[in-house]
Amino acid sequence: MHRNTLLSTAVLSLAPLAFTGCNVAPKATNRASFETETSAAKKWFSANVKAFDRQIDSCGGYIIFPSVGQAGIGFFGGTFGRGAVYNASGTQVGWAALGSGSVGLQLGAQGYKMAMILEDEATMRRFQNGKWTGDVSATAVAANEGAAADAQFTDGVIVYVGDQAGLMAGISVSLANIRYKNLNDVE
Repeated sequence: MHRNTLLSTAVLSLAPLAFTGCNVAPKATNRASFETETSAAKKWFSANVKAFDRQIDSCGGYIIFPSVGQAGIGFFGGTFGRGAVYNASGTQVGWAALGSGSVGLQLGAQGYKMAMILEDEATMRRFQNGKWTGDVSATAVAANEGAAADAQFTDGVIVYVGDQAGLMAGISVSLANIRYKNLNDVE
């Protein structure tokens, strides 16, 4: 095999492992500020996505990621973020971590907040049991209008992504790259 092919194959194989060592929950000393950030992100989605409150009122659960970072330089990149997981009644039941690695020509960085709405109890259980599969894309929404059209569930999930200027499109999320940790299992 060609040396560059070997290097690319090795990096592609190992990239997801770089994120598996990261904790799903924030450190205990950072949880109060994380809760504040999560609450602010949820309020932002409520104010900027017309259907958001109605959708979470009738869902099986939802996840709020107050800050997700995505960066790439040269041929390597990745995404990482932590979120709070809520059940259908709005009570936090756990933590989520989004992490992925990528290989391919890329340059730049962006940060955004993300909300994932889980359609029903069965979707929530699949998430909690690590049985999610597939990819979902963020709903494209006009940032200047301050409201989103009703998004439809794809594989039991709706994803909204917002940046500093408003909601943005073009984000695809691999459901297999999101891990869950029960609130009671975290120190």
